[in-house]
Amino acid sequence: MATKADLQKLAALRLREAESLFQAGLYDGCVYLCGYVVELALKACICKTLNEPQYPDTFLKSVFRTHEFDELAILAGIKAELAAQKNANTALSINWNLATQWKPERRYQPEGTFTKGDAESVLNSIKDPDGVLTWLTQRW
Repeated sequence: MATKADLQKLAALRLREAESLFQAGLYDGCVYLCGYVVELALKACICKTLNEPQYPDTFLKSVFRTHEFDELAILAGIKAELAAQKNANTALSINWNLATQWKPERRYQPEGTFTKGDAESVLNSIKDPDGVLTWLTQRW
């Protein structure tokens, strides 16, 4: 099982990998990894909320083994705060809506599904000052 610190490091690593893929012109992979950045950050938030040293994915597997961002936000105890922040901060709302369109099934999409502009938008939605990862790191 991954610890909260492991999840935090993995989120940062996946972001660096996504940025490298973007620089290499591999936009589909960049967008795909950005989804895992958000997922890992949310799971680190869950560890904090539950005061668990490790992500509890072996307990209640059907609950904790999810890729659904809305479900993870509930488990992290941040759904209400997120809704309030999205109402107060248009940039965060736009960034959240863009970053959370991700689904793990995107791995089956054909090459060229995402353009350079698409990938840049998704990357920015995560790492901007009002980005998703920026906001989540303040809660883990």
